[in-house]
Amino acid sequence: MKHFSRLAALSSLLAVTVTVTVAVTVTGPGGLGMVPAALAVGTPLAPPAVYGSGVWQGKGTAVVRVLDRLDAHVEVISVPAGTTAHYKSLDITAGRCLERPKTLSPDAAGWLELHDTHPDGATFKGWMLAAEPGLGVFESAVYDVRMVRCEGADVAPMAPPLPTPAVPVLAPSGEDKSAPAQGAPGSDAPPAGDAPPASPESGGEY
Repeated sequence: MKHFSRLAALSSLLAVTVTVTVAVTVTGPGGLGMVPAALAVGTPLAPPAVYGSGVWQGKGTAVVRVLDRLDAHVEVISVPAGTTAHYKSLDITAGRCLERPKTLSPDAAGWLELHDTHPDGATFKGWMLAAEPGLGVFESAVYDVRMVRCEGADVAPMAPPLPTPAVPVLAPSGEDKSAPAQGAPGSDAPPAGDAPPASPESGGEY
């Protein structure tokens, strides 16, 4: 019996907890009062300003990582745009370097020209992406080259200014949108002054 009484007490406590409604305290002409939280009026905020997915910012220097497969040596090299850097028998020319603006997922893209000066050495000319290295691969048996990041001063193309989002307008809290007005589209009530159409149930020919 004690177990049943405890279960009954817990059930009643749970029912009381579930039926409690959230309320907030507001100050009005009559003093403090309690109103449901659903009727509390909040302050609308503008959404965060973000760039579009196609926006890139130009940078002056491309940073690449080179692995020599023969001795497992790794070198990180900074190559200013428009110049050529050298690592052992590898020539690295950076044409451009672009990075994502701060509001987008981090990524960097470099237009690179790679040439292994060994006889029959591999060559590459195209874009390399830091976040997706499989899209631009330097097919060399000696070197592995990966795009790391862009750095340096901002250059063209320049990212445009961030757009300013508009603050949303909240509907009045006292307006009941669930009940359509009489005669409005979507309302089942007929317009005032108009008789309902004839039907087999209310008369007419059939």
